[in-house]
Amino acid sequence: MTSEHPPAAPCLMVTDASDAIAFYAHVFGAVPHPQECLADGRVLTADLVVDGHRFTVSEWADPPATTPRLPVLTVDSVDPDAVLRRAVAVGARVSAANGTPREVLLRDPNGRSWAITRPERPA
Repeated sequence: MTSEHPPAAPCLMVTDASDAIAFYAHVFGAVPHPQECLADGRVLTADLVVDGHRFTVSEWADPPATTPRLPVLTVDSVDPDAVLRRAVAVGARVSAANGTPREVLLRDPNGRSWAITRPERPA
């Protein structure tokens, strides 16, 4: 069976899909793919692709409460400082830094944790 959807991919439940899509596009360069919209034009679900990796954003009026056990999503960037600046400028909060220039954790406006990392440079 073939499908444009991978067999397993994250689905992020948010209270405003349009805002989440705008955040992920601005900060991570996410490219929106097919969207399912409600009759009033609100986005219900949308597939996004970041550097070839697909995930779904799904709007829920009352999403399940976030818990500390939610996964941390990781994005590699050759310029993590620029990603961090863009994220903070549109509402993300730095939640932890490990003391190296290679990784910082942030929490997006929907409460999801992201690790922004710089790939290892060849020795």
